Amino acid sequence: MGYSKEEQETTLVYEAETGEWIGYSCYSPHITKIVKLLGIENINAEYEEGRESPLSIEFKLKGNQVSFRKGEKREMSEEQREKAAERMRNLHKNKED
Repeated sequence: MGYSKEEQETTLVYEAETGEWIGYSCYSPHITKIVKLLGIENINAEYEEGRESPLSIEFKLKGNQVSFRKGEKREMSEEQREKAAERMRNLHKNKED
């Protein structure tokens, strides 16, 4: 059955003494990313009967595995936008070859 939307969360607590982040998540997109990053054998996972993917996980991250960003949208000039679009076209063209 899983968790309702209002119950889904991911939390991180930094332990200064060990330099580690202790985490918990019951939010499926975050669980997927963390399992890909750490591997299922490196997390404590809780499963629901009949469900393949974890319902919730507990995990540890090294201090340098978490970073913070401003989250501001990058402003690009028309010329920069066109150059970026050209790079993407070339990238996709090379993948098809």
